[in-house]
Order: sequence, then structure tokens, then C-alpha cells
Amino acid sequence: RLASMVGYNPLQTLWGGGVWSTSSSSSFYKNDANGEGNEGLGSASTNDSAYGSTSLPLHTDMTYMSNPPGVQVFLMVQPAEATASSSTSGESSLSNTTPKDDNKSITPTGQSVYLDGFCAAQQLLLENPEAFRLLATTARRYDCIDDEEGWHLEATGPIIETTGPRGGNKWGPVRSIRHNDLDRLPDLPPYPILGSPVNDSDSFYGKLREAHDAWDDILGRDSMRLVIELQPGDCVLVANQRCFHGRYAFEASKFPRVVMGCYVGMDELSSKWRKGGLRVL
Repeated sequence: RLASMVGYNPLQTLWGGGVWSTSSSSSFYKNDANGEGNEGLGSASTNDSAYGSTSLPLHTDMTYMSNPPGVQVFLMVQPAEATASSSTSGESSLSNTTPKDDNKSITPTGQSVYLDGFCAAQQLLLENPEAFRLLATTARRYDCIDDEEGWHLEATGPIIETTGPRGGNKWGPVRSIRHNDLDRLPDLPPYPILGSPVNDSDSFYGKLREAHDAWDDILGRDSMRLVIELQPGDCVLVANQRCFHGRYAFEASKFPRVVMGCYVGMDELSSKWRKGGLRVL
């Protein structure tokens, strides 16, 4: 019934029936409370970092698909157990999105973190138009390989997809965000244009790195992020092509952190919006 909240059945994905469950304990998948298997729940490969207890940087899901899901539904089943050692330093950050105005009051216990990607893109355009231009025009490559499950997915697209430039530093509305450093492949310099000078690869990579650093700086600001400590039964719907999500680290224990969820396709979501009288770009 998770996806029914936005009016559709769960999106059929490579993970089976469409409803997945992540746990910080692999034993969760082997048996339930009655000793019976959980084969009825679709799940991603347990090699995915979401199945561990380390922090997860802010990201959008399935960047390696040509059209990533429109909505991701999270249902907190069992939060991480708070322990005396949860206040250890270092793991409180979110990898490459460490807060620049670090909130020292946060003790990492698996809190969920969200950030509006459209707002971040607008902030980048205001602060660094050249960085915005590069991230809106440079196609980044993402992939997902799982030999056990038998798939190799790969897609390309800019981090910031807009309706196009409008002269000067003006751009059309942002349409979507595609960002996951954990799935991103090495960047390739653009092909040389006939008659143009030989491409300067060092310059290409240097400028792209500076643009990405400017983007990460914005993503790391506490003022841009919403931190929520989800309780059992709390449900969150995330616009996957707009909103980032991430997670603080937590201590593994005999009571695993368990989250269930599912995806709804972008076409289905856009249909729902149109039926509701909203304009879809």
C-alpha cells in the first residue's frame, strides 16, 4: 500500500515485486520473526552501501537509469538503536557533503537527511554561474553492475537538467537533478570539434572539479538540509528527481535498522500531477 499514497502500484524494478527493504543486518533477509523467509519483499543487492551502518552522502537514486523513478517512498520499520558509542567523531559527517557550518549537537544515530536539489541549483547559479553552466551542460556517467543478479545498467546525464540556456547567465527552469557520487563513473573530456585546437584535458578536468566542489559546498550546508530522526511507522515521500536523501552513520547492534520502501515511475507521477491540474515542464 506504500505507493498507493501517490495513486499507483509500486514500480516494477529489477528488485522484483517493487517493494524493497533494507536492513543493517543480513539475517533480516533470511528469516522473519516466525522463522519464515522474506522472499515476498523485493530488495536491492545487499552489496549496496544502504545495507551497512556507515553514513550515506546526499544523493538521488538510480542515476544509472535513463529515466530514474519519480518518487521514492520510505517507511521506517525499526530505527537504529542508540548506543553509548554513537557520539564518536568522524562518522557524523555525510562523506563528501560534510556540513561547512557543522551542527555539533547532532549525535549520529542513523538520522535521515534531505535537501531540495532545485533550491541548491538556484543557489549555485547565484553564487557561481560558470559552475552551474558546467554542471548543466556536462553529461556525467553512472553505472550499476551486479554479477550475482545479472545486470549492468548505465546512463548519462548532467547533474542539473534545465529547459535550456536563455542568454547570458539566465537559464530556463530546472527539470531534474541526477547526482550520486557512489555510482558515478570517471568523466570523459568532450570530443574535439573538427578544425578546433586539441582539447586541453587538464583544463577540462580542473574546471569540472572546481564546479563539483562548489556544488558539494552548497550540499554540505546545514542551512540547506533537513535532518529527521524517523520513528517506527513514519513514512516519507521523496521526489527522487528533485530531492536528495542521505543518512548519518549509526552503530550496528542486535536490533538492526530496517527501512521499507518502493518507487513510483516519473511518467506515472507526471500523469498524477496533470490530472490534478498542475503544469508539468
